Amino acid sequence: MWLRPTINSAEPLLYYPLMNAPLVHVLVINWNGLDHLQACFETLLTSTYEQVRFVLVDNGSTDSSVDFVRERFGADSRVEILEAGENLGWSGGNNLGIRHALDAGAAYIFLLNNDTAIAPDAISKLVAAAESDTTIGALAPKMLLFDTPDIINSVGVECSIIGNGWDRGLGRLDQPKWNNAGEVLGVCGGAMFIRRAAIERAGLLPDDFGIYLDDLDLSMRIWNAGFMIRSCPEASVRHKFSATMGEGARAREKYYLNTRNRFRLVLRNFPTRHAPMILSSLIHGEVKAIGRAILDNETWRIPAHVRAWCSAIAYLPFAIWERLRRKTRGIGRCRFWGMVRRDALYFRGAEFPERGWYAERDVAGARLRPIGARAMTDGSETPLRITHGNAYPACGDTEVKLFRQGVQPLTLKTSSCDEILIEPESSVLEFVAAKIFDADDTGELADFGGWLRVEPE
Repeated sequence: MWLRPTINSAEPLLYYPLMNAPLVHVLVINWNGLDHLQACFETLLTSTYEQVRFVLVDNGSTDSSVDFVRERFGADSRVEILEAGENLGWSGGNNLGIRHALDAGAAYIFLLNNDTAIAPDAISKLVAAAESDTTIGALAPKMLLFDTPDIINSVGVECSIIGNGWDRGLGRLDQPKWNNAGEVLGVCGGAMFIRRAAIERAGLLPDDFGIYLDDLDLSMRIWNAGFMIRSCPEASVRHKFSATMGEGARAREKYYLNTRNRFRLVLRNFPTRHAPMILSSLIHGEVKAIGRAILDNETWRIPAHVRAWCSAIAYLPFAIWERLRRKTRGIGRCRFWGMVRRDALYFRGAEFPERGWYAERDVAGARLRPIGARAMTDGSETPLRITHGNAYPACGDTEVKLFRQGVQPLTLKTSSCDEILIEPESSVLEFVAAKIFDADDTGELADFGGWLRVEPE
């Protein structure tokens, strides 16, 4: 229970907990995200953690988002609405919410995208992990794809020597190997759990980034402020991740902002003593990027890089000032450098399934489609021929069980390539892999459970 002041009061909002559990403010950043808000807030309100506030931080939406949350969820005393009045960007909007949470006495701040859904015990798990060690400045919950929750979105963020950041585990199957909590360089801003003391010491998100890599910039500063960042895989969040760049001007602007912010990230945070190595890697990375743009016939990327180079030069005085400011506060020492990736400049990419099926490829002379942990396909009024193969026999036999309505599972197991014929089946067929071929062993972008083709005879 809380003593609650009037919303929109000119005075700072203060909440006085009547229990000893630390107060958590969940900040749901929103801009015209009406379609996502029902699923997001419905799962938030099932949270088992009691000392919590759910704050819609609205960036000047024009799609009735605010009215919807107020009418649908406003009766719950845990729900607040904080209106920016204009689009402050991802960083600016979240900074508004962070200041509000700090004024309200929050011990922890949970940044959350509006297109997410959390497990009922997620906040409890995050608080328990953070309370177990006061040196933890931020936690990365396990983010899973919203509609295919057996696929990972993020269990932390990695970064290369040229400032390129990517989600750790993106596109991989959610296997036990991802359940080991450990140190990570950064946290995805879509679900970022932060200790109050870490924010007060490291500072807010960088407003001048606008969007992209600002979460990684904050993560680096949390490390430098003397805290550590860990994954918290027992806390689960589903996210409507989009792997596309969009089209037209939107894709071009997104590409430019990512490129520009990579340089800003490096200028603000990377250790100057390694400047020659970093500069050499940056030049190498830019040559590769320009070459790839030419090979892919996407030459519009070249002007984006030129713009980013010019922006980096103009940004240099601000980066120097930021470094000096941190040094005077005693947080200028780089403590994350050992976690920066030098073996890869860019993310290799990720492959995502559709109903459990990946893109077709050649396996032992047959065109087959890999599956993940499970895949489904519609039945047929005619007999079905199922071709199953093994792209990596050196890793052992495949083992896939075929489930049909009212029929005992059929096991497909092979080290090469084989075919079977089954009777007409009107129901959905489900293939479940008993063995997973890990991408770390195969060199693929995803983890596969088998290779199949299903077609009418």
